[in-house]
Amino acid sequence: MNEDFIKIWEQALDILKEEISPVAYKTYVEVMIPRLSDENTICFLAPSSYHIEVVNKKYLDLIINTLTFLTNKNFIINFESKDMIISDENLELGSDVTIVKTEEEISTNQEQKNKTFENKSNQYSSINTGLNPKYTFENYIVGSNNRFAYAAASAVAEAPGLKYNPLYIYGGVGLGKTHLMQAIGHEILSSFPNMNIIYTTGEGFTNELVSSIMNEKIENESFRNKYRKIDVLLIDDIQFLVGKAKCQEEFFHTFNTLFESGKQIVLTSEKPPKELNMLEERLKTRFEMGLAVDIQAPDYETRLAILKKKRDKERYMVDDSVLVKIATKVTSNIRELEGVFNKLKAYTSFTNNELTDDIIDNTIESVLVKNTNVITSKLIMQVVCKFFNIKVGDLMSQNRSKNVAYPRQIAMYLCRNVINMTFPQIGKDFGGKDHTTVLHAYNKINNEYLTDLSTKDLIDDIKKTLSTRG
Repeated sequence: MNEDFIKIWEQALDILKEEISPVAYKTYVEVMIPRLSDENTICFLAPSSYHIEVVNKKYLDLIINTLTFLTNKNFIINFESKDMIISDENLELGSDVTIVKTEEEISTNQEQKNKTFENKSNQYSSINTGLNPKYTFENYIVGSNNRFAYAAASAVAEAPGLKYNPLYIYGGVGLGKTHLMQAIGHEILSSFPNMNIIYTTGEGFTNELVSSIMNEKIENESFRNKYRKIDVLLIDDIQFLVGKAKCQEEFFHTFNTLFESGKQIVLTSEKPPKELNMLEERLKTRFEMGLAVDIQAPDYETRLAILKKKRDKERYMVDDSVLVKIATKVTSNIRELEGVFNKLKAYTSFTNNELTDDIIDNTIESVLVKNTNVITSKLIMQVVCKFFNIKVGDLMSQNRSKNVAYPRQIAMYLCRNVINMTFPQIGKDFGGKDHTTVLHAYNKINNEYLTDLSTKDLIDDIKKTLSTRG
């Protein structure tokens, strides 16, 4: 390999880095080593045959075009993998080894590899993974609220089964947990097309299990084979298993089988594992074995970025000032943001009228009113106060008498347990209480809920009221 071509390849890498996602670039392009070059041929050494398959399918044209742009030459690109060289040539790979092939051999070899890859792609693209095609990393907006979760998801997609297993993603409704989980699935399928992936929900898993039990032994064995002989399991809303002993038993064994085989598991939930009451302790400990990451509500900058990307993707001609107004007024979750955006787009499409401030404000209000069934800290305070016949103002005051302090602690507990608010957020909503005060209240009531039947019954009654009021 001459020094001039090394410099050219380094320049090519600088260009390719900007054109390919960071995960794909580091996994498949950066790791390739140019082993042989003449006027017309470049031979790249790749870590494995799977790397070659992915590069052939997704990045070969881009690599050729980049090299042509830099050199004004048309190259024949050939690939060899370390495992192929060692097995086919029976050689120990060393710095002096070069594989020289004729142009005819290169062409034949390339055609065979392309055909093999095409067959594999067709085979695995037909598998019903349950993934939504729009939920990819490319469509995911990263902000301060989800940066750590995104980084963890990218690492899992890059090396499934080797990093952060299981990956447990938790957060409130409409914050992008499902999107991030399914993006992992898409990225893995893109990079490892031979991997068998299943995406389902906790409810879907439960319903399949119930159906298999009803159909007795044969169906039950089929159910177990489906979930235990795969490479990646993605389960959304795992909290659905709470309180379902048979489902937890089955999932426990499924989890163990996959984990011990080095298969990747990704779960999402509204709460961290330790806060899933009535979930078996052995499952909680397994959920915490890997990495648990949370997603918070998006900040203003992230909300605006989401709207701008959606506008650009859908080619909807709307002024920045409209998006700014939406991002300012809709703060709770991404679903509401998209709901307002979609309604405004539909309005302009059907009426051909311009958007006025009144139309924008009314649309925002209609979406927010429609979603008032979302439980808030204010609603929790109101319901708790009715149970204890006190005023909301009492909960936010400095009154430490037992008839106020105890309901306040229950309300704080429910804000954390039901809607997954952070301790500082709860303290702020309760009149500026310190987060350590909220933490103490949560731990106290959580312990009573687990050990005192009367407290458990009381809180369960309040939750039922919240579910009907919400």
